Amino acid sequence: MNRLFTIIYLLGILAVMPNVKAEERIDSVFVSDFNAGVGDLSYVGNQILHASEESLLNVGIVLGTSILAMPLDEEMRSISQRNRSTLDGSLLSFANGYGELLYPALGTVGIYGLGLGFEDERMRFFSRKTFTSLMVAGVMTTAIKSIVGRSRPFMNEGSQTYTPFSVHDARLSFPSGHTTIAFVMSASLSKLIDRWWADIVLYGLATGTAYARMHNDRHWLSDTILGGAIGYFATQWVYDADENTTKSSSKASFIPIISPNSLGIIVNIE
Repeated sequence: MNRLFTIIYLLGILAVMPNVKAEERIDSVFVSDFNAGVGDLSYVGNQILHASEESLLNVGIVLGTSILAMPLDEEMRSISQRNRSTLDGSLLSFANGYGELLYPALGTVGIYGLGLGFEDERMRFFSRKTFTSLMVAGVMTTAIKSIVGRSRPFMNEGSQTYTPFSVHDARLSFPSGHTTIAFVMSASLSKLIDRWWADIVLYGLATGTAYARMHNDRHWLSDTILGGAIGYFATQWVYDADENTTKSSSKASFIPIISPNSLGIIVNIE
């Protein structure tokens, strides 16, 4: 899997190596996509700060389901570890890799580069939405991990041991970051492909990632439930931004400035 994402990344970089004539067009498209990404983040932030009753209900269901699953954590760990030698293999290894941040990130950037180089708006749209979803879900998962500070299964301290506001990896079990990433990728790819059979394959793979994390004794069942939910709903929020963003009397645009000697953003308010 890492070779596949590396190849996509390198192809994307090659595709956006601009000649003089194409450089201005690529810069303009990139700035437009950057602003659209900022708009997506703004929409998600507004959804969080001004959550609707439906959103709060969804949050309650997700948290409730995860908490209700906690009594099953120890039993599920026993089952996964008992079958560890039987299920070890390339399939679970692939499922675990599907939740690694590096490879989806490289693949997403590479696909965006291909979209720029070949003027494919659909590829750029998918990459922008996926990258933004990974950012949103990643921030949420990381924040909860640190605040809760739940011990990972391999620590053998039980499923209900917590060290709040921890930064030690062994205390960052809840929720599962790999499962979050896997469900972001599956939810985004599902929207891109838009076929029922793809949904079965993609969400089956993401569920495989969740099991792989329990198989590797890195997470409890309830960790994976919340991680998967965060990945799924964060992606829905980001994709919903285009449909629900309302026009206001003032607009802000952001122009990234990237050069060997400087890095910054120009903010233009109309």
